[in-house]
Order: sequence, then structure tokens, then C-alpha cells
Amino acid sequence: MKTVVIASSNSHKVEELMQLFSEQGLDFDCIAMTDVVGPIVIEETGVTFEENAYIKALAVHQLTGHPVVADDSGLEVDVLNGEPGVLSARYSGLGATDTTNRAALANALDAQGVTDSPARFRCVLCYMDEFRTVFGVGTSEGIVYRDGRGSSGFGYDSLFVPHGESRTYAELRQSEKMAISHRGAAVADLSAHLSAFKSEAHHFTTSDPLPTTDALIMASVCAAIGNDAQLRSTIQHFVRDIDDAVLLHEVILQTYLFAGFPVAIEALTIADEECRSILGDLQWSNAESYDVKDYTARGEALCKRVYGSVYDRMMTRLQSITPELRSWMIIEGYGKTLSRPVLDIVTRELCIVGVLAALEHHNQLRSHVRGALLVGATANQLRSCADVVFELCGKRQGNEILRLVLQQETSVLGH
Repeated sequence: MKTVVIASSNSHKVEELMQLFSEQGLDFDCIAMTDVVGPIVIEETGVTFEENAYIKALAVHQLTGHPVVADDSGLEVDVLNGEPGVLSARYSGLGATDTTNRAALANALDAQGVTDSPARFRCVLCYMDEFRTVFGVGTSEGIVYRDGRGSSGFGYDSLFVPHGESRTYAELRQSEKMAISHRGAAVADLSAHLSAFKSEAHHFTTSDPLPTTDALIMASVCAAIGNDAQLRSTIQHFVRDIDDAVLLHEVILQTYLFAGFPVAIEALTIADEECRSILGDLQWSNAESYDVKDYTARGEALCKRVYGSVYDRMMTRLQSITPELRSWMIIEGYGKTLSRPVLDIVTRELCIVGVLAALEHHNQLRSHVRGALLVGATANQLRSCADVVFELCGKRQGNEILRLVLQQETSVLGH
């Protein structure tokens, strides 16, 4: 059993999490933060639930050295433009209590001239230990009412009726609430992420077979850092047919752009050996004919998608510094390599983010995290990419992806 500190002074949350972890099969011995470090105050300066959960988890982990689960959750009311949101626990100001917060919400609804509104509870859990940081996210959609019903639960439970129910959270039995709650969904999501890892070892645990995107990110990172043993293991647990082999070849091939030709050649040699041992004799497709005009058109189109509004400024700067590299970036990088139709651009960008984080190329990583989001990757996909980097490279490299994702989310909210 693993001892886990719950980064909360809210005894109700600790009790719910303990039961939910048990139901998900997570062998956690949960201890309230106040039982370990006393009644500390952590400044929740984030503007998203994810950011605040991370802030709390990091603070408690640094103080205790134990694995930590931090929860940041709240109520988002549509008619109030998402309020109280991250301020849910302190909506009524200094010295806020559940009672004063519910009163403040009632007053806010009165000010809008309504007695109810569509709303949702959202919960983000952040698990942190010495090796990794993993998030779990859950939501519960419903209606919030001005006047409460029920005596169970806490916070805004007596005001919230989840979809599919006529009773408020506070009228449901605890088991009924947890089966449909935002916190239950977040624990299930977190459990799914943690189940991919061994509980104690700093080692990525493969399943049979590996999910495609996870496997491709793993292969890319292993290639970039020269982890030949893990690369072979990843291939063995992923490749089942020629289509898998082609995808694997494609993501390793593109590592030459970010880690160099020697790295790509070594990794492709390993991939060839392992794929042949699994599939028998195979024939890789011939290289495309070199068409500068086509590559230029493809490269410019893709580069504009990835870099968005900063594309023109970046190209102007590159032209003034090195016209040759600007041309190679468009033709060789984005035109010849990254726009190949074998693999979608979202998966390519996630693999690139993994490689750049592993190699600690911070400026390029920042650009490609932003680029991944611009071409359609989700924040959760980038967090899963960070999970892989944590396991293969360490906490520092994985945390850099999470930091940049949070930064992008904060930037979007600010606009």
C-alpha cells in the first residue's frame, strides 16, 4: 500500500477521495495534509483548476516528500459566465464558509433575475510523486438552483441537480453521488493514467499492445535519448502489422530534424530489426521524388498552421539571420518530412513535443506546444505526452511540458 498525502484541509474531500480510490483499485493509504504538515495556507494563484491543483500538489510534495494528490474543483454557472469557478471555495470573500458561499451564489442569481441556470461541477486531480505528475479530469453537468434541498454533502451540493436526476447532490446517498460525480469521474480518469505505470519503479510499464499515440511518443523519445532497450521493448509491445510498422518508421524518421541524422539512423536500424523479427521479411516504401516546388508549397502551408500568427515574424527573422536555414526549414523540415501524408499532424506534433522536452530544447518546445494546440491537439493529449516523458526522462523534462500547457491555457483565458 502506498501512502498518499491529500493536499486539502477539507475532511469531506479526503473521505470521498479515499473511498473513490479504493473503488478504482488504487491501493492508497490516504493521509490528510493537515495531519502531516499542519494547517498551512497555499496561495492558489492559478486561473484554471489544472493550475491550482498543480500548485497545491507541488507545494505539499516539496514539504513532505510523499506522493500527493491535490484536488481543485468548483461550480461553473452559465448565467454567471462560469463563476464561481476557481473561486468556488472562497466565493463570499475572506472567511468564506459553505453557508456564506451559497448565499453569495443566491445573490448573484438574483442579480441576474433568475432562480436557476445550467451549470457543471468540474474537478481536476493532480497526482505527484518523485517521478511523475499526472492529471485526472471529471465533470458533472446539471442545473444549479437558488434555493437548496437536502442535508448531505457539502459546498454547493444542496443547490445542484445533476442531469438525469430530480434530486440534488445533497439528497443523494453518498454512493449514488460518487457514482455520477465530477470527483468520481476525475478519480477514474486519474486511475486510467496511473494504471500505465508501475507503482514504485522509475520505469514505463508496457501493456499488450500499447495504445498507438503513446507508443509512437515513447518510440520518438527513446530514439532521441538513445534508450535502445526501451525502444526495442516499445516496438515489441506495439507492432502487430505492417501499418503499425509504417507509423513507427515515420515518427522515428522525423527525429532527424530535432536530434540529428546519427540518432535517427541508429533508431531506424533497431526498428528495422525488431519489425522484421515480428513481421518477417518486409519492404519499406521507396523515397518520394524530390520536388522542390511541391515541398515548398506543402511546407509553407503546414508551417503556417503550426506557428499561426507568429509565422510571418519568425520567417522574417530567420531570413535576416540565415536565408539557407529558412529555406531548409520550409522545404526539408515541413515540406519533405512533416507534411508526409502517412501520419496526421497532431500525432507528429505530440511526438515532436516529447523529443524536444527530452532533449531540453526549451525555446523550440514552447513553439511546438503552442503549435500542437493550434493544429488540434488537446491539453489532455499533451499531458499524456508529459506522462511518457516523466517515465523515460525524469520529472524536470515532463514538468516543462505541463508548465507550457498551463501557460497556454492561462493565455487563452486572458483573452
